[in-house]
Amino acid sequence: MWLTIRITPQQDQHLKSLLDKASYCQTVSELVRDMLFKRKLTLNHRNESLEKLRMELGQLRSELNRIGVNINQITHYFHLKADPKERLFFVREILPHLDRAQQKMTLIHEVIENLKIEP
Repeated sequence: MWLTIRITPQQDQHLKSLLDKASYCQTVSELVRDMLFKRKLTLNHRNESLEKLRMELGQLRSELNRIGVNINQITHYFHLKADPKERLFFVREILPHLDRAQQKMTLIHEVIENLKIEP
């Protein structure tokens, strides 16, 4: 059976926002049926601060991966060279990358430290 109703634009927007948060409803019709027949409606809430944290940790991970690739390339060239002077060049090349990696690891530790829940 078909049932047609009229709703205001605000009501439509409200239903669509509920649909975005509903964990098991695929359509507005399904959502309204669940609400009409008083089934328990499960909503998913997003924590914006957690999203920001995820983004920050993702960026730090990407930066550390890039630094790691640079370190691996320099290490590879280091092992190919037998001349001590050339090896010294690669040691000097790798030091700034190691410093950057240390800075990123410090940032990660700070982020993790801020996550700790105080009793």
